[in-house]
Amino acid sequence: MKEFFNQLRNDFSDKEYAHDYMESHAVSRLAAQIYTLRKQRGWSQEDLAERTGIAQERISKIESANFDSLTMKSLKRFSRAFDVNLHISFESFSEGIIDVANLNREQLEVKPRVEDISSCFTENTIFINRGGEWKAINHLSVIKHTQVPQHVKPMPTWQSLGSPQERLAK
Repeated sequence: MKEFFNQLRNDFSDKEYAHDYMESHAVSRLAAQIYTLRKQRGWSQEDLAERTGIAQERISKIESANFDSLTMKSLKRFSRAFDVNLHISFESFSEGIIDVANLNREQLEVKPRVEDISSCFTENTIFINRGGEWKAINHLSVIKHTQVPQHVKPMPTWQSLGSPQERLAK
């Protein structure tokens, strides 16, 4: 794997190559994710076409990464059909390279909204902020309660929002 990263580091010194490579990966990743989400839900291309209002032939081209562009309108249709959040962002090339290396089926799967919210935000969920980044932590019931020695002080960078019920009560 180290050779892969070293080769890309060398290849990415060429700006055109770097952009072409990552643009191709973005298309392939999007095609693979649409295919994976459709299969995860047990849908045919015809089912997805009906849910998005996008022709089955176009979905076939999209899933085979045989397309030049997707509009925001089309991406929003997929997002609604799969009942997932659409997240688009710019990132550094190093993050993109790590994404290429880590790409796998599990990374492409996304739970639908209702299943995700009900499993992620339980009464055992707490929200913490460390260094300006919020995290949801679950499964606290498996953590044993232990006495913290008095000389140990909590990290000042952690801030808890508490459970959803506690936040709503405020």
